[in-house]
Amino acid sequence: MGTLIGIIIVAFIIGLLSRKKGDNFLDTLSSGCGTIFLIIIVIIIAIIVIAKK
Repeated sequence: MGTLIGIIIVAFIIGLLSRKKGDNFLDTLSSGCGTIFLIIIVIIIAIIVIAKK
């Protein structure tokens, strides 16, 4: 349970960095989750590319 709360807090903090004025909590959280998801995908692609060499 603590891990889930930690992930939500990190997603919210990242969302605060990319939010627009007037966004509500869920918009901010969604933006943060999307950014985290994008970062994870980029890391996975980088690992695959490096592993093939």
